[in-house]
Amino acid sequence: MESRRRTGARIELLSPARNAEIGREAILAGADAVYIGAHSFGARSAAANSVSDIAGLCEFAHVYGAKVYAAVNTILSDAEIPRAAELTWQLADAGVDALIVQDLGLLEAGIAPIELHASTQCHIDTPQKAKMLEACGFRTLVLARELGLREIAEIASEVDAGIECFVHGALCVSYSGQCWLSHAIGGRSANRGECAQPCRMKYSIRDSLGAPLGPDAHYLCLRDLDRSRLIGAMIDAGVSSFKIEGRLKDASYVKNATAFYRRILDAEISARNLQRASFGDSRVPFEPNPLKTFNRGFTDYCARPAESGIASFASPKSKGEPLGTIRRGFPGGFFFKDADKTFSNSDGLYFEPQDGSTPFGAQVCAVSKDRVFVGGPEKRERVPNNCALFRNRDAAFEKKLALPCERKMRISLILSTEAGAIRLSAKTLDSRAATAFAEIPAEACERAADPGAAELKLRENLSKFGGTPFEAASLEIRCAPHLPLSKINGLRRALAENLKKTLTKLHAPARVPRAPNPKMPDFPAPPFDADWRANCMNKNAAAFYEKIGFPVSEPAPELSGDGMVGKAVMRTRHCALREMGLCLKKTPKTRFRPPIFLESDQAELELRFDCRKCEMQVVFVRKKSCGAQTSPAGGATFRTRGKKRS
Repeated sequence: MESRRRTGARIELLSPARNAEIGREAILAGADAVYIGAHSFGARSAAANSVSDIAGLCEFAHVYGAKVYAAVNTILSDAEIPRAAELTWQLADAGVDALIVQDLGLLEAGIAPIELHASTQCHIDTPQKAKMLEACGFRTLVLARELGLREIAEIASEVDAGIECFVHGALCVSYSGQCWLSHAIGGRSANRGECAQPCRMKYSIRDSLGAPLGPDAHYLCLRDLDRSRLIGAMIDAGVSSFKIEGRLKDASYVKNATAFYRRILDAEISARNLQRASFGDSRVPFEPNPLKTFNRGFTDYCARPAESGIASFASPKSKGEPLGTIRRGFPGGFFFKDADKTFSNSDGLYFEPQDGSTPFGAQVCAVSKDRVFVGGPEKRERVPNNCALFRNRDAAFEKKLALPCERKMRISLILSTEAGAIRLSAKTLDSRAATAFAEIPAEACERAADPGAAELKLRENLSKFGGTPFEAASLEIRCAPHLPLSKINGLRRALAENLKKTLTKLHAPARVPRAPNPKMPDFPAPPFDADWRANCMNKNAAAFYEKIGFPVSEPAPELSGDGMVGKAVMRTRHCALREMGLCLKKTPKTRFRPPIFLESDQAELELRFDCRKCEMQVVFVRKKSCGAQTSPAGGATFRTRGKKRS
């Protein structure tokens, strides 16, 4: 594939941060940037953070030249727009480098002049949609997860904006921003950050005559994304930011995934003579392995032509790393060769019986030679023979993950006398060549009786930068006064603080002017579905779409209060029939009578198949039991007829 790399583009590893502390852990493990939600409007209501915490994270990140992106990516009601706009100014004052946005109504709300990234919730799947959002002022575009390498390259070739793609983590089965299943069932909208994840539920599957096509299973549940083998090809396709999903994940998950992709990216960057987006070398006390933290099994998901093996029908829970097959079990455990060298107490295990019975999990409570005991006295698990075994919690690995990571920037040091002062100067040994110094008055020093011993003492103590982001690569001593140890340590600490301030100021985010009237490319038709699927929920958004020449005819379902019966509440490149070996392309003569239905204790859904696009639609049939639906107060007025652009 012809390379689409932009000249001078820096390659970024972007990690999730449920909170500021996990954000710091991610940066120490090698992230070039982290994304985090504030206290509101962040599409993850369980991952909210105060602005002051985000400010502290920004200060920490900018020392390394790393960035912090704040997610403000829910769709908003009229009442929420002013509060969201005010939040953007608070985040700008906190030092965030960019806002991740879905609702274009914010562009009409006087938001802070900082960089904008178009959220994956914007459903960017075509060059036309990408060009539209770039014209709206977005500097980075987070592409749809479903796109293959050729589709990514095609979009990258049409825009100057940065291209960001997910490479790891949980997958939404629907096109992002285009799923209303949770809203239809219980009024919890994914576009409002409240998804109840009905795609992870168990469903029965039947045809129009009621005949089952298979056992009850998790027919909408996907495996997790892993495109680690495609990183080089993605760089060549034009991707500059590689995103790990997981704003609800814990520190262990984030550290492990970040360190894993850091190694891969560094190798690909070196092979292409490119530059990474931040500075410092990370040292981690563990061997990164994504199989050892939460995963449902992995897929590179649509990176290649449609194929099976992308779903996790058996369970939505973490499977972990495969360990083999249990040939013989016994009440309360199983036999496993070299078990005492393989397992630890508190390991979490996942058992997948080969007879089709329900998978289950258990915890290791004891290991003796070739025997592993699981459960406890009150519950003796019966492990069947010929059972696939996975470990989804490795207690020994978790202990290593809990140890701190380090990230160091190498500096050169000079100790000299300058205008009546003893000065310790530093310069970073990277492309920034940033400098700082600290001084003490010369009269605070004494002439050394033994210059050699004084120099040795200075070298030993001035190079101790433990607990700081720095590492002394060299120290040139141009004077060797006698200094008390307290003075030496104070001088070194003051230098470290001054250098951190210099770097923080160097990487302060730039202000980005906002064009009041974005000029659209000449599109023959709207580059998006200009109806309820546009997720237009407020007057600002309606006005903005009108201004750019694409008025939206219907409000978002979250605002309208209309039922979703008969509507496609999900579109996906996942095909349940293909996963079951019943692909209509390959086996057009089926033994079942379409249409196909999924049913749970909460809803009945119809599956429709567009075999030309290899796309499945999930149509809402009826709600069986759930909480009441709610709609925010206030709303936009919508035109019922489209306006032709001149």
